[in-house]
Amino acid sequence: MTDLNDFFEAHCSIEFLRRQNIAEYWDENQEDDVIARLTPRQINHLVVINRYGPCSLHTVTQHTGLSSSAASAAIDKMVRLGIVDRVQNRDNRREIQVTLTPAIRNHLARIDLRFRTRIAAILADCTDEEAESISRSAGILRRKFDFSVKHGTGNIAVSNGEERS
Repeated sequence: MTDLNDFFEAHCSIEFLRRQNIAEYWDENQEDDVIARLTPRQINHLVVINRYGPCSLHTVTQHTGLSSSAASAAIDKMVRLGIVDRVQNRDNRREIQVTLTPAIRNHLARIDLRFRTRIAAILADCTDEEAESISRSAGILRRKFDFSVKHGTGNIAVSNGEERS
């Protein structure tokens, strides 16, 4: 099997930069009433809803790692804060979907632009060959991960440090 250590280390670095980016944005925007009412963790949940939304509570649990009750409580709190709405799914009347308010979508777009700018600055000194290799590899990873999410493949239960399929 291929050594994936570089991949996992890169993932940790990117995730650290993403979380740092959100925390810095939150710190810098405390005068904004919408952002000041949120924690960086709640902003992370909003990023998930933005990516997959409008989405069901189940989708939120899948992508945040929260239990159903914790995700429901988090969504309820954000509804009370007026930053997300619960709407009925037009295709399935029994399902409620979570949507973002326009103000939050605007903040998330600014967070995303800031993160993309930061990554571009980090990679600015790459050679054309390195940039092409990174782009090609990232495209492959995205297709593999998107397929896995869509089809539920790649799920491995882990118990006591032992992997089980």
